[in-house]
Amino acid sequence: MTMAIGSLLDVAGLLFVFFSVLPSFCGSELSLETGLQFSKEPQSVIVLRNHPALLNCMAVGVSDGDIEISWIKDGVEVVTDRRVSVMANSSLYFRHVVRNLKRHLNDEGRYECVATSRIGAIVSRQAYLQVADLNHFSGQPQNSTVTVGETAHFHCQIKGIPKPTIEWQKNEAPLPLSDRYISLPSNSLLIYNSSQEDAGIYRCRAQNIAGKRFSRGAELTITTAVGVAPEHMPPPRILIGPRDQQVLVSEKVLLECTTTHAGGSQPLIQWSRKDGLPLPNERIKVLGYYNIEIQSVQETDAGVYTCSLPDWPDVAAANATLTVLVPPRPVDASENIIRPTAHTVRMTCEFEGTPAPNITWMKDGQLVKSNGRIKIKGDPGTLLISQSSAIDSGLYQCWAENAAGRAGMIIRLFVEPSGFAPAPPTALRALALSSRSIELSWEISPPKNGLNTMAYSVHYVLSNGGPELQKVVEEPRAIIEQLQPNSAYMFYVVAYNERSASQHSEPVTQMTLEDVPTSAPEIQVFEAGANALKVQWEELPPDRARGIIAKYQIFYRKHGQETPDVSTVDGPTNQYSINGLETGVTYNVRVLAGTQVGFPTLSDDQWPWVSKTVTSSIDVGVTNLTNVQFVVVNTTTIHLFWDLPTNITSPLLGFKITYKVHGSPEEAKLIYLVDVTNHPIHHLKPDTLYEISISPFTDLGDGYHVTRNVRTFPEGIFHAPPVPTAITAEPLNETSILLTWSEPEFKDGTVTHFTVRYRPVLSEGPKPTANASVTRFLERISQASQIVITNLSPFTVYQFTVQSHAISSNSQPSQEVRCQTKEGCPAAPQKIALYLVGPTDIEVNWQPPKIPNGAITSYVIHYSDKKTAPISNWLTQVENGTTITTVISGLKSNTLYSIQVQAMTRRCGGLYSSPFDLMTQEAYHSRRNESVNGRAYSDRTMGIVIGICICGGCIVFCVILFVVLRNRPLPCDRSQQTMHGVNGSAEQVRDGRPGSNPLLRFNVVTGSNKETESSLHMINKKSQGSEHIDSKGGPVVKKCKQNGELVKANGFSCYSKQNGGALQGLLSQHKLSEGDSTGVSKVSSFAPPPEDAAKSKSHLTECGADGIDAVTKV
Repeated sequence: MTMAIGSLLDVAGLLFVFFSVLPSFCGSELSLETGLQFSKEPQSVIVLRNHPALLNCMAVGVSDGDIEISWIKDGVEVVTDRRVSVMANSSLYFRHVVRNLKRHLNDEGRYECVATSRIGAIVSRQAYLQVADLNHFSGQPQNSTVTVGETAHFHCQIKGIPKPTIEWQKNEAPLPLSDRYISLPSNSLLIYNSSQEDAGIYRCRAQNIAGKRFSRGAELTITTAVGVAPEHMPPPRILIGPRDQQVLVSEKVLLECTTTHAGGSQPLIQWSRKDGLPLPNERIKVLGYYNIEIQSVQETDAGVYTCSLPDWPDVAAANATLTVLVPPRPVDASENIIRPTAHTVRMTCEFEGTPAPNITWMKDGQLVKSNGRIKIKGDPGTLLISQSSAIDSGLYQCWAENAAGRAGMIIRLFVEPSGFAPAPPTALRALALSSRSIELSWEISPPKNGLNTMAYSVHYVLSNGGPELQKVVEEPRAIIEQLQPNSAYMFYVVAYNERSASQHSEPVTQMTLEDVPTSAPEIQVFEAGANALKVQWEELPPDRARGIIAKYQIFYRKHGQETPDVSTVDGPTNQYSINGLETGVTYNVRVLAGTQVGFPTLSDDQWPWVSKTVTSSIDVGVTNLTNVQFVVVNTTTIHLFWDLPTNITSPLLGFKITYKVHGSPEEAKLIYLVDVTNHPIHHLKPDTLYEISISPFTDLGDGYHVTRNVRTFPEGIFHAPPVPTAITAEPLNETSILLTWSEPEFKDGTVTHFTVRYRPVLSEGPKPTANASVTRFLERISQASQIVITNLSPFTVYQFTVQSHAISSNSQPSQEVRCQTKEGCPAAPQKIALYLVGPTDIEVNWQPPKIPNGAITSYVIHYSDKKTAPISNWLTQVENGTTITTVISGLKSNTLYSIQVQAMTRRCGGLYSSPFDLMTQEAYHSRRNESVNGRAYSDRTMGIVIGICICGGCIVFCVILFVVLRNRPLPCDRSQQTMHGVNGSAEQVRDGRPGSNPLLRFNVVTGSNKETESSLHMINKKSQGSEHIDSKGGPVVKKCKQNGELVKANGFSCYSKQNGGALQGLLSQHKLSEGDSTGVSKVSSFAPPPEDAAKSKSHLTECGADGIDAVTKV
């Protein structure tokens, strides 16, 4: 049968009108119920670690027995085991909840249950399972000094799950019962009309189901007011003003305002709204003097609130913006729909809320994405399905979400099959003929109920999205033309007879062939050392590359020269160095890109030269600027972004920007900038090519220039694409974040690609501070609406913006979103120091890791007397994450220990510090209970008898000695003899300080792994047997002097200063050297000649030695 395509379309149109009206008559009594809904949905729960948890879910439908329930966590199906199981009533049960990030076991997350029946599937609301936790204080109360009568203020900050309750204490006891003490919901404590009785130490106590913590104590000091005449008193000022806040509707919000006194009295405070509307006085509760709490917040409460002092008009008021968040609520939605095949289905879903909610669509539990046949429109949220098919039947969910919550609705679609519909075409094949055409062919559809196939419609769309086009043909073949080069298209075919249309065929995808690029890369030229230029260029976007770039041609010439030199490099690359150039000469440079098909032919306007002068190579102490971006904003503005230069050896003074119309003889305009990393250039001409250059400069001169030609947008035809919306960021791990956005609908053109701009945030809050010097750009992202940003820093907040680009225009950057990467493993702790604080006790000090990569939860001290053993076999001692010192007790005496410190975050343990070694000492005892052959020497009775005998003998000996020596003349005055440690000239040095433990404390040099050599004097057997014992158990050290002769005293050999001699001695078996400050105050090391020593040896006495430098006992 042969007929004109135009007539065929008319007939087909009439047939569709008939068939679209027919169901309204034949099926007018039909009603379509949803057929599946949840009777119980999971609720968010907070549970203690290792405790059980239960998430409930139940669904009802056409037939309860046909419903299956499955669970999803963070978008992935939950795997059940003995610990996690689905109960008979479909609830998800956890025998014990775990959160072990080191072993990658974590039950925390977002849970949804999916109910599936024969008519489709639906997804429940989201429920969050969280493990109870109580963090350390992120804000501690600070010491405060106020005058009597003034208001004192303390504040603490802590986070926890659930939110902890705060209780303030004074001197570690509950606050006194007084209306002058006001604890605010913001974790602040106010003390009005302070008096001397308020002085003390204040701290806050935080508690939730995970435990409790105490903050550091802060001291309140009350001073007496100095008498000042009222007219000389300073005006009051607002100490604490209200802050910008977001609050959910129906909740309560606190607005603070605290001032200093005025002339000894509290000044009057007035609250008002900037828009002039009255305050909701019936819902306001006053806390303290003038802090107000708005109960049951309503949408109309949103606005700017002002705290002012009406009696002091010169005192600046404090303002704060209150934003009321309203969860999404439905405004309009489609009812359940019945449609015949090959029709267009429109489903609408409109929600309102504050902020405006984002709309997403799901079909049978899966996210719906736009393609050629299915389109998601913008507000109010419309889903369009063209050429409806039986496979489109199912349950559709429209979800609306904003910062206040999430809500959804269900719409059921049923596409009625027709008994007269022909079979869908089969064996669809596609063949690329050129860069712009593809040929399709398929098998003829057989007759159905005696009705022959009359025509076919071929539907095609770009695989990455875009408008769907179609072509009607009579024969089972078609050539589709005017396609885009090097682009993938998706095709499907529908068959028609006189009564109905078929289901669409299985789709097939085919790419067109490559073509030459349509433009040249945009380049930057800068100096790269002596007599060299470096050329960098940007990769062409797919719509301009029209294939895989195989080669680049770099053209360069001296300015004014006709014939350029040409160098060719293989792709992919984006830079090339031109060497051997002449100093002081200006060169013109440009680059051309080519595919396997070849290089394009471009005019000078399409392919301009970039000029650059080779200057003498002077080191100005600064390297090149990096990541320079030239962004065309509109017809008159170009915005520059750059990163700070690295390896700066000379102070950076600022940046220079020069710009002029390309090729213009006029002198370029110059802009000087300081302390910025971006700058817009305004008041440019539309559709004009500008030559723009930027360079850093120091006091030594200019750094290398980065030059680029940039054209402003044309006037009159400028249509900027819409700004991307619904920007969301979700951390995947400690170094990557998933960024998604809604693809904007651009009626005046096509969005070709997107640019993502991101940088770390230095401080959180309503007005975050971002590090502009490390901004990064990810340009030329295809039309996909998501990207994974990698190589980020762990536990770092980043802010992101997305910008859409068309062929000749850009959108403004989107609204910024912030996201924090997950915690990582910390670096090793720093500045490890070891101290011996007892014979078998070692004190370990350290500093937190320089790169914590998260909140440090604990420190693990590893120690062992077997240094070569695996560290897993070492002993450990765990300390809190806020601790930086500990003592390891009960070690072996006279043993060399190796010690390493490791920091822990919630995710994992970090690197170990370098090992440090320290030798313990002999345990300090006055007497030992020893046993030999199983029999004890310490017989108490025998000890008493021997002790009495010795004491009696000593007394008799002393009496006899006293009688004999009573009248004997002494060779020297014994009254000068001193007992060191009692009235000696040099004090004992213990623990690095006078008067501490006789075991010296000493520092091991950080970084040394060698055993530290100690000059500690331990109580040895000789000294234990000495009759001269001081009050600390150590031997008495005497001064020695006898007519300049050598004297011995308790183990010391002392030389007179006569004959050039000086004191030299041995203390037990430890050497004393000059300047040794470990246990010895001062020891002279100048020994007398041997002959002098021998001569002096014959004149030994036991008298004091005032003329000899003191020797201090250790």
